[in-house]
Amino acid sequence: MRPLANKGVKAFLAFQHQTIDRFNREEFSQKEAQLEIEHFWAGALRCAVIERDVEQGSLMAGQSVAMVTGEQTTHQIWMS
Repeated sequence: MRPLANKGVKAFLAFQHQTIDRFNREEFSQKEAQLEIEHFWAGALRCAVIERDVEQGSLMAGQSVAMVTGEQTTHQIWMS
């Protein structure tokens, strides 16, 4: 997946590094570390989708996001 860069992505990267450090200190197993990261990211996705928080939430983008050149309303897209 390709998340759009925002505060949530920065928080995720920091959390991921902390989780890896904790794994390296043998505070939990690899499976537990993976679950920690998955839970964080699932919560971030919920934050964006349900709570509509585009700053802290996970905003997913596909490969075609690089082709976006401007913003349009739904109506403009529908009518084109």
